[in-house]
Amino acid sequence: MRRRTLLAALALSPVAGCVAPGDDTAMNGSTPSTATATPTAQSTAPTTGTSQDTPTVTPAPDDPILFVVDNDTGNEQTVTLTITRDETTLLDETETMAAGDSVEYDPMIGSTGTYTITVAVAGGPSRTLERTIGRFAVSSGSNHFVDITAGEIRIYWEE
Repeated sequence: MRRRTLLAALALSPVAGCVAPGDDTAMNGSTPSTATATPTAQSTAPTTGTSQDTPTVTPAPDDPILFVVDNDTGNEQTVTLTITRDETTLLDETETMAAGDSVEYDPMIGSTGTYTITVAVAGGPSRTLERTIGRFAVSSGSNHFVDITAGEIRIYWEE
């Protein structure tokens, strides 16, 4: 069974107090903050790698690390998503999205480390955050979500 199918089924079942890992919304019912959540640190100790920052991990061929951008505004938006690691740009895509549209990107992340995610809306807000992607996310895949709203950009993930 694909993980997304399982997650969709779990999303429909009532579970009190659950939040996706990396969700940057407050759990007390207040309005979400625009501050970036700091995900819990994941071990980057090498399994068979040559340095602590890049252990050898086999990426999930059927479940890669994806970035899903949603235009949750009532207007067309031009959105740029850039993902870098050190001095290397893994993804630099600009998409003009109709209201309510969604687009999915696979930046082909295959090693652990710290990645910089930058989202910019033409004529609107922008957001940059550092995200450490650990062994579990590389070997099992994970989804990162970028929600564009009228006044903010939310970035969160599940593993």
